[in-house]
Amino acid sequence: MIPYNPDFLDNVTVFTEEEKALFDTLNDKVSLSKFLANKSYIDKFGMDFIHTSAKIEGNTYDRNDTLTLLEYGRTAGGKRYSDAKMILNMRDAYDLFIKEDLLVGKNTLKDLHYILSDEMVADNERAMPRNEEVTIKGCEYIPLATAEKLDDELNYMFDRYATIENAFDKAIYLHCNLAYLQYFKDCNKRTARMMLNVSLKQDGKMLYIPNEERVSEYLASVVAYYETGSYDKFKSYFINEYQDTIGAVLSVENAKKQEQSRPLRKK
Repeated sequence: MIPYNPDFLDNVTVFTEEEKALFDTLNDKVSLSKFLANKSYIDKFGMDFIHTSAKIEGNTYDRNDTLTLLEYGRTAGGKRYSDAKMILNMRDAYDLFIKEDLLVGKNTLKDLHYILSDEMVADNERAMPRNEEVTIKGCEYIPLATAEKLDDELNYMFDRYATIENAFDKAIYLHCNLAYLQYFKDCNKRTARMMLNVSLKQDGKMLYIPNEERVSEYLASVVAYYETGSYDKFKSYFINEYQDTIGAVLSVENAKKQEQSRPLRKK
């Protein structure tokens, strides 16, 4: 088994200069302001974020189930109530994130966890540090087990986060180390994914939207970080996801340009 390693929190360099330049190019193509100004983007990619984020957590709702729940409030027959509740919690957290200019910090972390953990953990454990042992399936990593040590490390992590200059280094550092700390009893990774986007939005960068096809890649990359402290697998996963999101937005825009430039049928 692999015990918690405090040195991981001192590794603040994630991307190479070439990778950072790629992100700059992608943001030139699709800016955060363009995304936030288009309600259809917010709704479409929000649904993608919520659905895939739930799938990462083992949720059994398919895309149609998720859409029906979000659009009409109808739960899927024969499926767990907790699956529906997880999706609704994620919707509420996403709505807050879109509407408000949240700042990276302990208060935002706890506010988001409080929403995401509704009926997932006991009320007195929501937004509170864990004070018991926890094990992670499919992983050799053993997180810290006491609330005092977890709180100290969380504070240290936010201090180190504040020293990072590049927006994408900051976002990935935040996500991976929040997941690594396992600060809360449950809902850690889903909170970390929301905080990743809080960080990007705070820095004026286009958002991260996970793809359902890469759920296993996401999970494997997080476990790799837990066990090695290396960002390599996660940043490779993230780059692919980010390029795909930008590509999806550009596809919508290109379709409109083609529509405007040629007749639909010959006269």
